[in-house]
Amino acid sequence: MGRKAYLKQAAVELGLTEYQLRRMAKEGKVPFLQSGIKYIFDIELCEESLKSQALENMKKIDEDPIQQYGVLRKVKA
Repeated sequence: MGRKAYLKQAAVELGLTEYQLRRMAKEGKVPFLQSGIKYIFDIELCEESLKSQALENMKKIDEDPIQQYGVLRKVKA
C-alpha cells in the first residue's frame, strides 16, 4: 500500500479532474475507500489500474478491423 490521498489531491496526482476520478470510482474502475462522504485513494493502486485499462484499450483497438473511408457500399432504398 502506497500513498493515500483524498479526492482533490488524488485527482491532481493522477492527472484527472475530480469529477472524472469520482465517476471512475463509482463505476468501479479505480480502487478507493470511502469514509463517510470522503473518498480515499491509494495513488499507486490507482496508477496501476489506469495503466491496465490503457493497455486493455490498446488491445481492443488492435482487434477491431480498420474502417476504410471512401469505399462505396450498397444502401437499400
